[in-house]
Amino acid sequence: MKKFSKISSAEVMALVRTLGYKENGATIRSDDYMAEVFLSKFMRLMLSFSFIRTVILAIYAIKLPGGLPYIMAKSRVIDDMLLHALDEDQKPEQLLILGAGYDTRCYRFHEQLKKTQCFEIDHPEMIARKRSAIQQAVTASMKNDSDVSSVHYCAADFNGKDNFDLDWLSSQGIDHNKKTVFIVDGLSYFLQPEAFEHLMSVIALFPKNSQVIFDYIYADILHKSKRRGSEAFKSSLKKIGEPVSHGLVQNDLESYLDKFGFEVTDLITPKKLEKEYLTNSEGKSVQPYGFLDIAFIRKCAPYFNEG
Repeated sequence: MKKFSKISSAEVMALVRTLGYKENGATIRSDDYMAEVFLSKFMRLMLSFSFIRTVILAIYAIKLPGGLPYIMAKSRVIDDMLLHALDEDQKPEQLLILGAGYDTRCYRFHEQLKKTQCFEIDHPEMIARKRSAIQQAVTASMKNDSDVSSVHYCAADFNGKDNFDLDWLSSQGIDHNKKTVFIVDGLSYFLQPEAFEHLMSVIALFPKNSQVIFDYIYADILHKSKRRGSEAFKSSLKKIGEPVSHGLVQNDLESYLDKFGFEVTDLITPKKLEKEYLTNSEGKSVQPYGFLDIAFIRKCAPYFNEG
């Protein structure tokens, strides 16, 4: 299995979420007020100027059609899905963020997560950079260092000595007998098909009502099909050494998940994302990428390999 995330894409995501937070428009916005702590002082200064943000938005609209709206809206979708999971009567005991990169949910939602153990899993280099940035920038929203120290950082090199399995998870203090929420954001399409199958098979060993939030690309764009922004998406990631390698068949998610014992709680398609997150009060909208879904799934039945 490859690194769960790479620094270049993590920084781009942090930049886009910061841009969305500072724009704070009806459609082009994110709620991630912490993302800027991962940017350089120079970049933070640049993004404080409205005209520079306007230029960046215009450039991205040309180079990555639908990209920025998707990233910003996806951030809010996953926030909403996580908060929904945390609002259930039977609250999750653990939150695992796989390929955490510069995800900030463990810190932004520290109040809601007080009774939930939080684990962030990523490559050692990524974890080191993140810990350093977080520790240097305890924001006004976090009153003391306990909000940072309560997060368990799990550094793993899945290209080397580490294997993503129950033994490794247990070594990190993760209990597969506890109800757990997994966030797998921006990861599935970088994995080889067999690696994604393995990932799902391990997650499927967690108990009933455990939940997973993840996004995935449509498999057909890996071949000849073209959808809004798909060619630019693939090209841009290939240029930074992170080619996409895996997708799921559109409209076939339920049958794919059935073998792992999961059911779909919510599915945000491009059209639904545009309607619910990218349309203003006057009915005007911006289009996101046309080839990515965001899924919220729940463990409802035993996995056939559970033994």
